[in-house]
Amino acid sequence: MTRHTALTALLFNAALVAAPGKLVLDGKTIELTHVYARKGPAKFDSKAVSTYVLAADRELSPAVRVDEDAIRELGWDGNLNSVEVEVTGDGISWAIRSSAVKSSLSGSQSPDPYKLSVTGGRVKGLVKMEKAGKLGDTEYYFEFPVNAAIEVKTVVPPPTAKDKAAAQTAASAKAYLTLQTAVMKGDKVGIIKGVDPAKAAQIDTPEFPQILKMVQAMQPKDVEVLRAIETGDAADLTVSGGGGKDAGEVKMQKLNGNWIVMRESWKQRQAGKTP
Repeated sequence: MTRHTALTALLFNAALVAAPGKLVLDGKTIELTHVYARKGPAKFDSKAVSTYVLAADRELSPAVRVDEDAIRELGWDGNLNSVEVEVTGDGISWAIRSSAVKSSLSGSQSPDPYKLSVTGGRVKGLVKMEKAGKLGDTEYYFEFPVNAAIEVKTVVPPPTAKDKAAAQTAASAKAYLTLQTAVMKGDKVGIIKGVDPAKAAQIDTPEFPQILKMVQAMQPKDVEVLRAIETGDAADLTVSGGGGKDAGEVKMQKLNGNWIVMRESWKQRQAGKTP
């Protein structure tokens, strides 16, 4: 192969990898510029593991792109346009999250129409619909090339008694518990101080009193911080509530000198599982 031919081939292959995909919703095109792959629990079988491919309109940090809850919340907040494909045996399921639609769109197909290759720690292939589809009143279409390394969320060991003792003096943990008290008391000033600006802006709305009642009813009681890991202006809290029946994870951020809650997720702890 001549030098010119080799260079042309290199540029061609690079273009294939770099070429953005697209998501089209009711005629509006959104470029999908970043594609990631990860391993995680199957959506409909907690004992199984699936491979997920996520095509997004923005770059995601390593911690976010392997975190299903973080990805979901970005979509809910209108901060992410994406198509996610779950490879399940011979079939696939897919979900679209976008600020252009009021709710997520999802579906499944079997056998896998895209025949994605999952080998050597990578996912390769081309996700491309044969034609546009329609769910409800929304017409949709997506396509994007895939050549992504499969990432796995780091498994953090359960918190220890030493972790819990240290968390009692952590500024981020104290700020989180202060916010919990404000929520249960309905203290608007305290809530505004403890949440990110986007959520704070929703507090002075006619709907907020009803939303607050729902949050108060759903929020676990007797919340404890079992571990606080502070890294610069970010913190990860491991929390427990309901007498140990509920397990939670909290993402904190220091803004203008104050620790605020960016994301909070809770799950019921499985029987026999330690915090």
